[in-house]
Amino acid sequence: MDKDLHISRRKFLKGAAVGAAGLAAMGLAGCTGGQGGTPAAAETPAPAASRPGETGIIAQAMQLNSAWLENEPVIETISETITCGALVIGGGTGGLECGASLAEKGIDTLIIEQNADVSTLRNDWGSIGSSYQKAEGTVIDKRAAANYHIMQNAGRFDQRLVKIWAEESGAAVDWVGGVLEQYGAVFLHEGGYGSEFGPNVLPKFATGHSAHFDHSEYPNGKEIMKQYILDCGGNFRFNTKFVKFEHEGHKVTAAIARDTETGEYIRFEAQSGIVLCTGGYQNNEDMMNALQPDTRCLYGMQLGSTVYGEGIKACLWMGASMDDVHSTMLFDRMALLPTETQANYTAFNMVRIGSQPWLKVNLRGERFFNESGLYDYAPHAAAAQPGRLCCSIFDADYWKHITQFETMGCSRAYPFPNGAANDGQYSLKDGEFEAAMDAAIAGSVEAGLIQKADTLEELAELLRVPADTFIATVERYNALCAKGEDEDFYKEGYRMLALEKPPFYGFRNSSFALSTLDGIRIDTHSRPIDADGAAFDGLYVIGDCSGSYFAYSYPNLITGYAHGRTLTFARRVAREIAGEEVRDYTIMAAGAVLPETT
Repeated sequence: MDKDLHISRRKFLKGAAVGAAGLAAMGLAGCTGGQGGTPAAAETPAPAASRPGETGIIAQAMQLNSAWLENEPVIETISETITCGALVIGGGTGGLECGASLAEKGIDTLIIEQNADVSTLRNDWGSIGSSYQKAEGTVIDKRAAANYHIMQNAGRFDQRLVKIWAEESGAAVDWVGGVLEQYGAVFLHEGGYGSEFGPNVLPKFATGHSAHFDHSEYPNGKEIMKQYILDCGGNFRFNTKFVKFEHEGHKVTAAIARDTETGEYIRFEAQSGIVLCTGGYQNNEDMMNALQPDTRCLYGMQLGSTVYGEGIKACLWMGASMDDVHSTMLFDRMALLPTETQANYTAFNMVRIGSQPWLKVNLRGERFFNESGLYDYAPHAAAAQPGRLCCSIFDADYWKHITQFETMGCSRAYPFPNGAANDGQYSLKDGEFEAAMDAAIAGSVEAGLIQKADTLEELAELLRVPADTFIATVERYNALCAKGEDEDFYKEGYRMLALEKPPFYGFRNSSFALSTLDGIRIDTHSRPIDADGAAFDGLYVIGDCSGSYFAYSYPNLITGYAHGRTLTFARRVAREIAGEEVRDYTIMAAGAVLPETT
């Protein structure tokens, strides 16, 4: 917390420190935090009544782990009050897309951002029914996608919000594609799924779209969106860090932010509405250790960003409610040195091929799960293994194997069936993707992250796993590959590819945190709600700081889903602020009287 803030202590947090033992008593401690460290100590709050609607274990857990929430700061001196038509807090993915949607409608739009420039625009958009999909004959069953989401998240979300994405994401993606193309980018649907090798055990939803900037004067999407906002008359204020909201009951009246260069506090009043797009909290170790101790067991690093949960905390201070299932999007694409485990590695080393369904073994040299799963399946399966990791094993035929694996989304290392290039490598031509992969693997070998050996015995020694067990495991795996049937863990037969051609490769495979999935609960209008479902007017919450959409795990097989959700709601909120008619997805119209039950 900023040292120059004058804090009003409400005596909410006081008492004895609570460490891992206290968390364990509540059934909340999964492991130590940080790179082998322990979770930050939390103070035990004095007994207090739950908020309305919060009872039992959830309320107790919130009280026990609320040291991360701190106390709402009281700002004694406001140096300036700035008014605008619409205020967007956060210049990242959701903020840029919502700010552009507002500015193009002629609304006086101001975007405030804590950094010195706009931060990012994710380059993967998931939708159903875009014109890009229709042009290629891609038809996605909305029911299948929604039901997959339900199964992946155990139904613990607001299914009306998924309905909004399914119905409105196509038009939203058409819009963003048009904007990027206007500034010279190439926008493509990642389509054409369907295995030529065998039946898929898992579904594949060809929802993804990607932009390529090889022939644009702009290097990436964020620069295009920033320019589009300026061209539409929108404005930015950088080095401006959001602090808190001012509100009268459930009416949000202003936002307070601090100029990081002068230290002065500024009040921002928006005539039409405020949109909060400050991201999740994966960089806030206190929040992660308190809310997701089980997740902290599974990774040691976060993807570089500057999201610390400030927006979520500001909503909680004024009485909004947060999802009670806390989870994170994990990608199994981290490589560790052979001397490192989950508890002691300190460098962020991403190896994209970690998501390939290679043979994977534990540190005892044993295969222990079906490698053909979603991105977070591997780290979850490895959580009970030595070092909480696995070793990915492949041989000199790795390119042939990668293409036959036919993974989807951002794990794909070569063009999609319709020619769309993965990972923004639109300038590469046929045959160059394999050379790019060769160079990437060679670089990782040189860096000591991927081990390369002429024999399996030597590879076992380099990975520091027992050679006898490891060799027996590979031999068993190769025998199953020869039969074309995984009798041990039921992996698809076409992905059972023998490891026989030296040199052999392997690396200690872990995961990193891309973004948190839980946030402030919202209604179908993206307004924050309290524990009883009452909405706060004047404020909209979108992107990773919004909740009510995911739980437990990210539905990775809906490619680009998180960003597609953010874009869809950014566009919808802009229409609401502009006073345009939007479809009502609630069961009954506002003000309607529910029928009496008997």
